[in-house]
Amino acid sequence: MTLDLLARVRERASAPAREFGLAVLTAMTAAEVFAQASPEAARGFYLAVGRRVAGLVDLAQVHDIDALVERINALWSSCGCGHARISAVETGLKIVHSGAPVLLLGDQDHYWARLFPAMIEGAYDAWFRALGSGPALSTRILRQHGDVIELHHGI
Repeated sequence: MTLDLLARVRERASAPAREFGLAVLTAMTAAEVFAQASPEAARGFYLAVGRRVAGLVDLAQVHDIDALVERINALWSSCGCGHARISAVETGLKIVHSGAPVLLLGDQDHYWARLFPAMIEGAYDAWFRALGSGPALSTRILRQHGDVIELHHGI
C-alpha cells in the first residue's frame, strides 16, 4: 500500500484517524506474518494471539455458561468484535459468534478472513480449558458465513 493510496482510503473511511491507523497497522502486520510463515504457522500464530486475548477475561466466579457468555461478550463488545451465544449440544458446546468484523481497513490481501477466525478459535479454546476442559476435547470452526462464525468445543 502506498502513502497516496493510504491517504485516499483514509479520506473515504468513516473511522477516526486512530482507529484507521490501528487497522492499517494490523493489516500490515498480518501481511508480514502471512508472507513469512506457512499457512499452518500463521494460523498457529493467530491461535496463540487468541489464547493471549482470552487472558484479558477474568473467569473468577464463572460457574455457568451464562456467566461465561456475559464476560466474553463484554470483551468482544469493547473491541467492536461482535458477540457470542453458547449452548450445550450432545457432543459439547456450540458457539455462534455473530457480528464479527468481516473487513479490515487496509487489508488488501484479505488476510483478516483467516486471521480473525483463528484468533477467536484460540480464545474460546483457552476459556474452555481454563474452566476445566480436558485434553480429549477440542475447539474447531464448523462454518463461517459473513459476520457469523460457528464453532464447536467438545468431541
